[in-house]
Amino acid sequence: MKTEYTTGMNKLTSTKIIHLGIVVFWFFFWMLSFVDKIILTPTFLWVGKNFFDEFTELFSSIGISSTFVVSSFYWFVVLAELLAFILLALSLYFHLTHNLKKASTFFLSGTIVGLIIFGFFTLGDQVFGERSELLEHTIFWIALLVSWISYTYSPTHKT
Repeated sequence: MKTEYTTGMNKLTSTKIIHLGIVVFWFFFWMLSFVDKIILTPTFLWVGKNFFDEFTELFSSIGISSTFVVSSFYWFVVLAELLAFILLALSLYFHLTHNLKKASTFFLSGTIVGLIIFGFFTLGDQVFGERSELLEHTIFWIALLVSWISYTYSPTHKT
């Protein structure tokens, strides 16, 4: 049974609300993850974490102390998360402009990028011996997959 919510001239079905909720969640997730990599020191209303220092320590623990390697890895992560954020931002934009085909395409692309990011992180967690981070990144990988399945296989309604 579908539930409809009328707002002005538009009908919002429960499926559209679920789709929009999933996209909004991952939009904010990737936005805040990206911002956390850019802001390296605590500021007003933001504590965050200094990932650059953490990456430096992790690479040093396996005998790599090259600033170039650490910087390259760090900026690769920052750009990958920015890409995931942009794809989810586009998906959100197309949801809000009612172009659900493009919204779905960008959501799938953002999900694939996220799965690659977390797959890469889990590999790094194993190399660096970061077991708690391995659990965290694996849970995020599964959450992305469950989100995509929920988004893709939820009942669709003709409008």
